[in-house]
Amino acid sequence: MKIFNELKRRKVFRVGIAYMFIAWLVAQVLQLVFESFGTPDWAIRTVLVLLATGFPLALFLAWAFEITSDGVKREHQLDRSQPITPKTIRRLRDNAPSAGKLNLLIYKSRCKGLANWDLVESILASSMRNNPANDITGVLVVTETHFLQVLEGPFEPLNATFERIARDMRHEGTQLISFTAIRERRFTDWAMHGIGLFDLNQELKSSLCLKFGEENGNVRLPNSAHEVMELLDILLSEEQLGSAAEK
Repeated sequence: MKIFNELKRRKVFRVGIAYMFIAWLVAQVLQLVFESFGTPDWAIRTVLVLLATGFPLALFLAWAFEITSDGVKREHQLDRSQPITPKTIRRLRDNAPSAGKLNLLIYKSRCKGLANWDLVESILASSMRNNPANDITGVLVVTETHFLQVLEGPFEPLNATFERIARDMRHEGTQLISFTAIRERRFTDWAMHGIGLFDLNQELKSSLCLKFGEENGNVRLPNSAHEVMELLDILLSEEQLGSAAEK
């Protein structure tokens, strides 16, 4: 499961599918061209061999390299534990087609010490004071060791909120997972909603660990936007079921 998630994160599957489609398309076009000019069969076979040989090379490059805001880098050169917030957000602002529009931001960070419900409630109290004035909504997911937060709002207030969050001394190693323009909010009713993964029932915990991985005895919080939304779908569905059962 871990290797599968890592292949997804590094986009190896996407690169493989894209390469096969493009190679098939190139082969079809070249075959028509070669037939029109009476090209020998050995030339066609050579092209097919070259296309097939390029497939494992494309997968290797997808695994070994990653496109970052600073260009293409080897995977081992990436320090995912270090904050990338100020430089990344400055670049987003300079680049800002999303400025003035509704945006969604996802980040993950490590808690200094062990998180608990008291810490979650203090963060939520601060969010409830600040977010309505900035037109920001979202969800915070917390394990004993990590934070994962999804924020929605206009570009400038969202950017300013994230810069403030990055300076908060209660966490470190801020990792920006996604900052994208969206058409509509998903968490309209919540200035901030908190989900603590401290007392999960064993069945749910085992299921989440199997799907997303395990880290220090806790559910591993995802590093991709797609997986983050998958996790939220599961957790919010569980909350709704729990609320319905209480009624």
